[in-house]
Amino acid sequence: MQECAEVLDRAADAVAAHLGAAPERTVTSDAAVVTGPPMPHRIWRTATHAVIVGPHADNGPYGYLTHLQLAASPLSMAPHMPLADDPEGMARWIEAHIDW
Repeated sequence: MQECAEVLDRAADAVAAHLGAAPERTVTSDAAVVTGPPMPHRIWRTATHAVIVGPHADNGPYGYLTHLQLAASPLSMAPHMPLADDPEGMARWIEAHIDW
C-alpha cells in the first residue's frame, strides 16, 4: 500500500507543478468513494474544471487492486465544494467529478 501512496504523491506533485498551485483540498477516501484501503484524493479547482488525483479501484477477481485516477471534469457539474466538516457531501462531490 505504501507504493500506491507514493505513486499518488508523485502524481499529485506533477499536477500541482502543471497547475502552479497546491491542491485546494486533500480528502482521505473511504468505502463511500472507492473500495480498498483509505488513500488521499487531492482536489484542485480551476475557473472551469475540477481536477482530482486519487485512487480508483479495480474490483476484479484479484481483490482490491488500486489504480491511479486523474479526473478532469467540468466544474459546472457540482461547482460548490462542501465544507471540510461534511464528509458525506464531499464524497458525493468527488463522485460527481470522477464518475461523469
